[in-house]
Amino acid sequence: MAKVRIDGETLLVELGGMEVFWAVHGSFRIPVASVTGAGTTQPPSFWESLKLIGSNLPSLLMAGTFLYHGDVVFFDYSGKDEVLVVDLAGSRYKHLFVHVDLPDTPAAAAQRIQAALAAASAPSA
Repeated sequence: MAKVRIDGETLLVELGGMEVFWAVHGSFRIPVASVTGAGTTQPPSFWESLKLIGSNLPSLLMAGTFLYHGDVVFFDYSGKDEVLVVDLAGSRYKHLFVHVDLPDTPAAAAQRIQAALAAASAPSA
């Protein structure tokens, strides 16, 4: 699971120790300008993706870099609970699919990201 927060104009997706190990990837620091959207969805199934690097234990854990519907994406989730999806432009990854740390929820994290996107695109006075 990941801690998701906005720090100024940066989206931080902070992975814990075991997530870093399983995903073979560290945390993300993404400029809000590179984020095109955020929402929630059911996680993709084992059969819909091809692992490039990371861990792929069907029905247990998907963590790392995967090829999903022709796009390079990052997965960090387990089970079938709803996940946060962050859509990116100009990045190595097209999407990030992550479980968020409790007490946060995927929907609340998506709302914070959408609010940051709206604030970034609002004309300054």
